[in-house]
Amino acid sequence: MLVKGILKNKSVVDFLVMFLSNIIKKIIGFFREIILAYVFGSSIVYANFILLKTVTDLFSQVTLGSALQASLLGKFSKIYASTKEKVSLSAVSSSSFELSWKLFLLSQLVQLPIVWYLQTDHLFLYILLSFALGFILSLNFFASVFMLIMQARGEFKKQAFVSTVDIFISALFLYPLSLLFGIVGIIISRSLGMLSILYKYIKPMLKENSGNPVVFGVKDFNISLMILGNFANIIMLISRFVAGMGDDNNITFFNYSVILLNTFLTAIIINLNTIVLRKLAIKKDVRLIFFSVGIALSLGLGLVFIVDVFGFDIVQFIFQRGAFTLEDTIKTTSYAKDLSISFVFIFIASSLFQPYFSLANKVIKRDSSIMASILVISIIFLAIFFHFSGYTARENSLIMIYTLSIISMFLALFSSYSYFNITKR
Repeated sequence: MLVKGILKNKSVVDFLVMFLSNIIKKIIGFFREIILAYVFGSSIVYANFILLKTVTDLFSQVTLGSALQASLLGKFSKIYASTKEKVSLSAVSSSSFELSWKLFLLSQLVQLPIVWYLQTDHLFLYILLSFALGFILSLNFFASVFMLIMQARGEFKKQAFVSTVDIFISALFLYPLSLLFGIVGIIISRSLGMLSILYKYIKPMLKENSGNPVVFGVKDFNISLMILGNFANIIMLISRFVAGMGDDNNITFFNYSVILLNTFLTAIIINLNTIVLRKLAIKKDVRLIFFSVGIALSLGLGLVFIVDVFGFDIVQFIFQRGAFTLEDTIKTTSYAKDLSISFVFIFIASSLFQPYFSLANKVIKRDSSIMASILVISIIFLAIFFHFSGYTARENSLIMIYTLSIISMFLALFSSYSYFNITKR
């Protein structure tokens, strides 16, 4: 009876569906990386592709996912909750399209100089890949806005299904298309996933042109909170970019290492943080904060131990097949061991930031802007330092991830201090 009662609760069912969808997408994404390792290994062509893709991944972190939810979900939800009349999405369509092509242009301003920096014999190929990656970024942003509207309407199951179909179709065609077209096959498979959901699920929403208009623009985005809310992924992507700023395939080993290490963050820490954030938004509980930080520290240290003792066997079991050789296993394991301690700081910072994120945006706007600026300035300072230093790309990537992860931990400590000061008022 209790189980039946729970399953009749729409909120519980929606949560279970989204949770299951996220697990499925993580599993599909992990197998996708195994396929890429099998087909491309640590080839220099794949290394350069990862470097270009890092740019669009960074833009995605700041504009999509939780960043987009934090900026627009509340606004759209209030609109649909406050009116029983039809809502016109024509303005949303035009605004999304405008921001999409601006994202495309912005990505090219960063990617094309990188293509020139590579000084490769495959110049035309990488220009094509740059345009294609920018195109996918634009499509992804456009589709994400409408999937967010599904959530605002309460259509959580539909949104979870649509996002899962996107990833599934992309992964389904990845292997055959990669064998046929090489690196370009990755782009084609990703495009198939995006275009399929745009045609099947987003296109009907574009026809909703009658009713009260919904308007949004750049002013609705809180860039500071977007950076802080996605700081862990931003740190990893910035460090991955630095790892690729050499004349070798070093970035591939960094990428494979982070895929393994990040599994703990996405599978356990992020879900724990979601629960903590919800509970703290309802009631202040100091014990809960210490509990989550304790779990993060324990998992982080456990991760360091597992990688140090079993790292080689794990990498070999997961990746070593096809184009991924024994030498690749050795280099990936070595990188994972060097990176593992930085994830302890990232885990702790991720947990410590949650109390702060439970506060109203208008309350934390000033402090979040200062903290985000410190992170950005630190990245710029390190980039200047690397330009004049004689360190290798591998060494620079380690300096970047450790420096930023430690800084983020101290910023998270400050955010906790601010949380207690604000909640005392």
